[in-house]
Amino acid sequence: MKLSIVVIYLLVPFLAASQKSDAVIQFGESIKFYSEILDEDREVWVYLPPNYNDTYHQPQGYPVLYVLDGDAHFQSVSGMVQILGAGVNGTYVIPEMIVVAVLNTSRERDMAPRMDRTENSNESGRKDLAPSTPFLKFIGEELIPQINTRYRTTEFRTLIGQSLGGLTVINALLSIPNTFNSYVVIEPSLWWKDKVLLNYAKTYFAHTDLAGKYLFLAQANTLNPKDSVNLHHQSIKEFLTILETRNRSKLKWKYNYYENDTHGSVALAAEYDALRFIFKGYHARYETIHGPKDLGHHYDLYSDELKMTFVAPERVIQRFGNLASHYGKHTLAKGYYQMNMKRYPRSASVHFDLGNLLLKEGKKTEALQLFQKALQLDAGNQFLRSKVVSLEESLKEK
Repeated sequence: MKLSIVVIYLLVPFLAASQKSDAVIQFGESIKFYSEILDEDREVWVYLPPNYNDTYHQPQGYPVLYVLDGDAHFQSVSGMVQILGAGVNGTYVIPEMIVVAVLNTSRERDMAPRMDRTENSNESGRKDLAPSTPFLKFIGEELIPQINTRYRTTEFRTLIGQSLGGLTVINALLSIPNTFNSYVVIEPSLWWKDKVLLNYAKTYFAHTDLAGKYLFLAQANTLNPKDSVNLHHQSIKEFLTILETRNRSKLKWKYNYYENDTHGSVALAAEYDALRFIFKGYHARYETIHGPKDLGHHYDLYSDELKMTFVAPERVIQRFGNLASHYGKHTLAKGYYQMNMKRYPRSASVHFDLGNLLLKEGKKTEALQLFQKALQLDAGNQFLRSKVVSLEESLKEK
């Protein structure tokens, strides 16, 4: 599978010393490769968290959020993920994530294919499962492995789609439920092909185990007083009724109706609400956590909820330690830094944090050893180098 990569840039004008110039800011990567399943070249855009290439902290894996109609939603979803997940102003309300935006080639062919079981059958043969289409097969068997090979990913995956894309997300839940952990369905075109997916759904949710899976369903106000029948609005309501009355799958789901949004405007608000719903309980608040064990337990409980391991991120533990130090709770701060040291032993940051705390306690020799280890882990870090040299000189003078 031949792969080509192009960096996506944004041109951002700025003023410097009264002379206008242009700065180029990297926003993501464009990956192109040939799909044997679809027999064509496909392109995806990839956003990496701002901390992805950081050498100061220990490298980690990231959940992946896949977005259909990617050319329309890439920037908005990536920006939202960055604000909520990367610790901007200490948020950390969702995990840092990789965003993969799937660009279209033939949208109707991929998003709303013929539901012909003779052509697109499930291996299980279950009658309540919708057929897995070539496009979903491409995502599951080619795209996801490609992303997992190239980037540091975890097994937690989310799929987002709007309109025909929303129909595809529902089809993914009905036909390949183990491929994704959470599904975001925005204004799905469930009226398509005489509501064929609704017919599958009627029995599917009554007999399928979806424990640990999440579904967010968003509906805009598409009602028009002049309409005698609104099939689009009605079909989504029918799907909601199925979830309300037939769901025995242990699926966790939420429905939001956006009275003041249209089919076109609803995506941004729905995506935000969906991320907050899926990752509800992820955020650890300093005011409610009372020590390292409590912090670790918080993420253990969250992992049990999602049936997927989520450990306390290094930067979150670091933030708790820094806050404790700021409030003069040095014993508590040391506990958090030692927790980080145990969990992230290849991080220059955690060695520096603990060393800096020991330095404040007057333990210069122990602090120097930790600073030197930090510099070994991040050899190009000039800040760490200056701290080592300064402390070495201080100890020589003594």
